[in-house]
Amino acid sequence: MVKAIGIDSGTMSMDLLGFDDKDNSLFLDEAIPREIITNNPEKPIEIIKSLGKVDAIVVSSGYGIPFKRAQEASDKEIEFATFINKDDFERKLKIVGLRNLMKLFKSSDLPAYFVPGIIQLSTVPEYRKINRIDIGTSDKLFSAVEALRNEKVYYKKDPKEANIIVVEIGYAYTASISILNGEIVDGIGGTSGFPGYKGMGAIDGEIAYAMASAEPYFSKLRLFQGGIADYIGFDNIERLNKIAKNNKDNKALKLFVESILKDISIMLVSNTKPERIYLSGRFIRYDNLYTYIKESIEEFLEKISIKASVVKLIGLGKKAKEAASGAAVLANGISNGIYKDIFESLKIAESKGNIFDFVLPLDLKKEIENYFSK
Repeated sequence: MVKAIGIDSGTMSMDLLGFDDKDNSLFLDEAIPREIITNNPEKPIEIIKSLGKVDAIVVSSGYGIPFKRAQEASDKEIEFATFINKDDFERKLKIVGLRNLMKLFKSSDLPAYFVPGIIQLSTVPEYRKINRIDIGTSDKLFSAVEALRNEKVYYKKDPKEANIIVVEIGYAYTASISILNGEIVDGIGGTSGFPGYKGMGAIDGEIAYAMASAEPYFSKLRLFQGGIADYIGFDNIERLNKIAKNNKDNKALKLFVESILKDISIMLVSNTKPERIYLSGRFIRYDNLYTYIKESIEEFLEKISIKASVVKLIGLGKKAKEAASGAAVLANGISNGIYKDIFESLKIAESKGNIFDFVLPLDLKKEIENYFSK
């Protein structure tokens, strides 16, 4: 019997999920607004300590830390995984709350673990990492874990035989992960792909130059702007959900869906015959949007003769989203629970390096590391 907890740090909420693998019963299922975490980073630890003994906790680790106990991580590793410039630190962006929470876990006696981002996995070829940081943050790893649990539980598939693509459509960003033979081999993160609901995705190099010139030390807040919400002129998912039912020719919806299709297309380079494409994230909870996105993907796959089925990722929780469920599954696997095979299939224990390792040229890499080490 293993009692495991997962913590996922989303844009709108920090989700906590705990389950007992004796009968898969939940003992924790919470979604805490991120503003509360920013002002009170101790909140998740207070909740966990009130529950009594647990075997393992997997903590959202920002852009990633090579797999290790939280107490073994250095302050530098935590700061790199939540890198932010001085101006944004003073603005108390949400990532500051996550950094503080990670440091609290580091100084605690809880059985907590930090985990890598996709770029730190040995299963992703190095050439796919060049000049990349965000090919999937630690919470995207959680979604991949949850997809492998779905493969095992609902499709009776050995995790090491899974050939799937996972698409997370979140409040800020859309990201995709390619899993081939149970290993993550490629990824496209929310800030390196196409526009999401809030975020602009990958930045045109010329726009990046213009931004850096107009706004020296421009804020990370800009990465949460320029997406579908700005294009359509409002930030209201319920309203967009109604549009998806009655006006499918809406230009913002077309941008949204085409961005998802382009992310999937990139993953098809490394996984040409996926058996399933999983849809995850906040937007799959809105029926009209989910149906529109699913049908659009199915139509696209038919055109290019890909026979993958498009399915909804099913998590263990009702309040906590799928990524938190995946984090808890990972914690269970770490503790030799019923999902140990998923932890082993992903080779998470072999992760290494820091998120800036693949920045070129080398002098730029050194400048970046020096700046964020101060």
